[in-house]
Amino acid sequence: MAIFASRYERKLPIDDTQPLSCEITTVEEVDGHTEYLLRVQRGPTTENSWNVLRRYNDFDKLDKCLRISGIELPLPRKRIFGNMRPDFVAERKQALQVYINAVLMNPILASSLPAKRFVDPESYSQSFHDHAVQNAMLCLRNDSAWALGGTMGAIGWRLRKHYFKVTPKPPEKSSNKLVKSGSQSHQSKHFAAGSSNGSGHSMDGGSYDPNAEMVAEWLEAGPDKFIEEKEMTGILKSLMGLQHQHIEPVIMAGHTESGCLVIRKFHKHGTLKDVLCMATNPKNPFLSKYGNPKGRTALSMKQVATYGRQILEALIFLHSKGYAYGHLHSGNIVILDDCVRLLDIENQLLGVPAFYRPFFMQHSKIHTMETVDVYCFGHVLFEMTMGYPLQESVVRQITECPDTLKCLLESILSKEACKSGLPTLEQLIGHRFFAQYASTGEAAAAGGANTEKPHFKLSLNAKELLKQAAIKTENRLRDEQKSVKNQKRIVRVQELMSSEEEKRKSKQKAKLEHKQSKLKQQGSLQTNNGRLSLAAATATAATASSSTLAASGPNAADSFNRSDSTPEEPTLAAFKSPPLTPAPHFGTIYQRDRDLPAASSTSTSASGSVERQSSTPNLLAEDPEAAEGEGEGEELTRSALLESICKFNRGSLRKVRSND
Repeated sequence: MAIFASRYERKLPIDDTQPLSCEITTVEEVDGHTEYLLRVQRGPTTENSWNVLRRYNDFDKLDKCLRISGIELPLPRKRIFGNMRPDFVAERKQALQVYINAVLMNPILASSLPAKRFVDPESYSQSFHDHAVQNAMLCLRNDSAWALGGTMGAIGWRLRKHYFKVTPKPPEKSSNKLVKSGSQSHQSKHFAAGSSNGSGHSMDGGSYDPNAEMVAEWLEAGPDKFIEEKEMTGILKSLMGLQHQHIEPVIMAGHTESGCLVIRKFHKHGTLKDVLCMATNPKNPFLSKYGNPKGRTALSMKQVATYGRQILEALIFLHSKGYAYGHLHSGNIVILDDCVRLLDIENQLLGVPAFYRPFFMQHSKIHTMETVDVYCFGHVLFEMTMGYPLQESVVRQITECPDTLKCLLESILSKEACKSGLPTLEQLIGHRFFAQYASTGEAAAAGGANTEKPHFKLSLNAKELLKQAAIKTENRLRDEQKSVKNQKRIVRVQELMSSEEEKRKSKQKAKLEHKQSKLKQQGSLQTNNGRLSLAAATATAATASSSTLAASGPNAADSFNRSDSTPEEPTLAAFKSPPLTPAPHFGTIYQRDRDLPAASSTSTSASGSVERQSSTPNLLAEDPEAAEGEGEGEELTRSALLESICKFNRGSLRKVRSND
């Protein structure tokens, strides 16, 4: 025993159902190859996290191990040349992140040993199979009824549970034949006292079918194991004496400090999950059976109601005896002649995590052992109805089923039910769906083979121990639910803060862009206004000069022509494209020029006319007070200016020679 114990160092129990998340943080170049740094976290808290270095070849090996499932995974292809380029490394990093997310988000792939070893090599590097063989041999070392055979492989989803073939040992030949008394024969019918080996006890049951195939199941203890070793023997003996038509009997049970070994009948047609996934051989690895099943089938409403009612009867019986099941799922149910039988009744004693624990850990109202069984029953009912399991903690929409069944499923799996509270087992079995579809007569006839009355006897001490263990299990569940709730709250606050920060930054950016666009607009307006003002002033001055020349006679016209050889082009441009918004003082200056005496206009020489024309814009800009004084008549002046422009006749201009 000391030799076996030295080969395996037992660590603190780990909850294998806790979800693992992985993030590729950085990329490093080591010895001519690329290594990716993975940040892995178990559960909701960031304290339980670690770093792992992996190469692309490690991802490729993991993908080869998971191909047996038949699930297509997005692993990027190998590249021989150019695989060290920075752009290629960055692209591959993103592709590998997508790949590892696809693996860890699939419950079947995430629970496999290759995936666990990839992200957590420290916790899953030891050989679980060798440890199971050693402890199974310890349990059967002094047993005279069973011999341990070969392993059956990973036919179940638990990493720490192993299946072995067992065969009955031939009876020992002895010259001294002893005759048993009647009381001894009756006692050996239920169980024979096994010998103690220092690390555990074993008991075997004498009533079994000799032609049936038996299987030995070794299961390592979990984090919720609160039953002492000295009390485990009596409770296991009570489990061996349990009799119920909907619970599979235990033929033999033995335990050590590490776990428990149970021998029961192996059913060649498999479990309910094998039936739903249409798995022809239940001895195949669970990855190939349940990863991507070739077909799925649902049960009829009559079968769903009948099997559901039988499951509820078994659960109510166990809870009435003070024993909580807690591990209901389709892989722990077998169907024999339309009669349900529950498996793995010993899981609650060993404190292993439940199959649906990641789901009900998200709902604080599911915190008692009865509500856990009710919630798991809802998942089993959904899987029997639809033919496929529910991959979320709550159901969003239920279709293609009768209204009574829809009402029953929503009372367990809806979001409102998980928030407000689930019904009890007694309330479920009284639901109208079972009264409408279940066939109680055929169910009773199916269970007629087992005519023995249901029996499960526990001592008062055992009941008290089981009660205390259930309370501790519920307390740990509540603590984890609180941590999950707090982590969700922290994530929401971080998202809110990030969103507020992004809103603030976007608002500041919008203000800055608006300010810049406003400044650009003002600058362009000032530039355009300056150009328009200059053009308008030039056109106004030209118009005023033309009018003055026309009124002053031939001398003035001749001086105009001599001052500019081609006066028609600027004049036409000014007339055809007048300023849209001329400055207010333009009309005022024009009015002032129009009011000048005629004598001064006629007596002006040609040189004086040219000088006044060229200096008109300067005069306009140098007299703002007059423009302000004439603000009230701005509209009238502008109308007069437009009218004079429209009535101007270029044909009235003529060439006149001066006397000079």
